[in-house]
This record gives sequence, structure tokens and C-alpha cells, in this order.
Amino acid sequence: MKTGKELIYIASPYTNPDDSIRIQNYETVTKIAADLVAEGHVAISPITYGHVLSECKEMPTDWGFWMDFCLVLLAKCDKILVCNTISEWENSKGVAAEIEFAKQNGIKVEYLKPLE
Repeated sequence: MKTGKELIYIASPYTNPDDSIRIQNYETVTKIAADLVAEGHVAISPITYGHVLSECKEMPTDWGFWMDFCLVLLAKCDKILVCNTISEWENSKGVAAEIEFAKQNGIKVEYLKPLE
């Protein structure tokens, strides 16, 4: 069934040695995802999903563990929305890899806040 809506992948930083920053990143991107869905968009946040899973079952929270999971999801999406409003997004290995994957696979790349 086709709905005509884009599937949006939300890219955001997550991994941090400071658990409070990691949780803050999760809460921030989850709010962004909720806002998008409430506005009628179809959006997936692998951070939101993965964080909840890792709360239920002990799993690593680093990019190395989640990379294949994230890229399989991203490959199904029409657009990647980069959360460049979250601190340290430009230093995130995962976000950088997701942007590169999107570019290599013809997936539109957009930023939450226009780049200057």
C-alpha cells in the first residue's frame, strides 16, 4: 500500500561516555520524532527505538553495534533529517556515516536547522 508520504529517518548523536548526556540526546530526539509524527509525518528515530530496546535487554549503545541496524532502516527511507540542533552532532561518527550513506544512495539529506 502506498500512502504518498515520505519515510523520514532522523539522524542524531547519541553515544557519550556521560550517561546523562546520552539520555538527554535520547529525550531530545524523541521529542523531535514525536513532533514530526504529531504533524502527520512518518518518521523513524533509531535512537528512540534503540534506546528503548537497550533498556529492556542489555546491549551496547555505541555506533559499532547499531550501524547495520541503522543503515538497513535508512536504506528504506526517502529522506534523512539531521538533528543539527543537538550539541556535538558534527562530531558524531554515526551521524557522519548516515549522511555519507544517504548521499551515496540517493537519499535526500535535510537539516533540522538550515546550515549557515
